[in-house]
Amino acid sequence: MTKPNGKDGIRFGPPDRGKGADSRPSAGRMCTSRGCSTILSTYNSATTCWLHSGAEYRHPLQRT
Repeated sequence: MTKPNGKDGIRFGPPDRGKGADSRPSAGRMCTSRGCSTILSTYNSATTCWLHSGAEYRHPLQRT
């Protein structure tokens, strides 16, 4: 939990969301594809690695 610091509004401590460990998937997850031993990043919310994920079309200017 972050705490505001006086009138400046500066916050110290881990973030409330985003890169905080609570909002990320657990570390050490493996790709769910049979025979794949790829360990997924905590920033990757998918259940499979890039090799076993299906292709997706996304417009280059689309915001997520």
